[in-house]
Amino acid sequence: MTRYLPLLFLAAITAEIASIIWVGQLIGVIPTLLLMALGAMFGIRTIKSAGMSLAQALRAPVQTAAPLRGLGGQAAARAASGLLFLLPGFFSDLIGLLLFLPPLQRWIGSKLRVDTYQARPAGAGRFDGVIEVEAVEISGDIEPPDGRRG
Repeated sequence: MTRYLPLLFLAAITAEIASIIWVGQLIGVIPTLLLMALGAMFGIRTIKSAGMSLAQALRAPVQTAAPLRGLGGQAAARAASGLLFLLPGFFSDLIGLLLFLPPLQRWIGSKLRVDTYQARPAGAGRFDGVIEVEAVEISGDIEPPDGRRG
């Protein structure tokens, strides 16, 4: 599989250039450049949104110890979608648009098994969050282990 990776990369670059030329012939140079700039802005916003939604879900109130099933995989799919929108060209935008669809994100989330877990509320398990310790004050000079003084 890895021996075909350079060939796949070359095919992707060729498809990107061909898609830019094709769209440029259809709608013109300036609208094509504007469309690519809009795609890049959408990609940045999508990546930011994926990170923010993951952070918001992790900061949610801790009510249950249930896992947030597939949330990490969904956020990864949205971030990959945003990254594909950042690339210049319309072939990668098409793949990014497919990754932006929620059913595909849920499927990727279930396949990647990147689950995040909410912490248990205090008292829900064996550890109640309280550790009893005793403080001991040390006074005087402490000798080094080899017996020398500084």
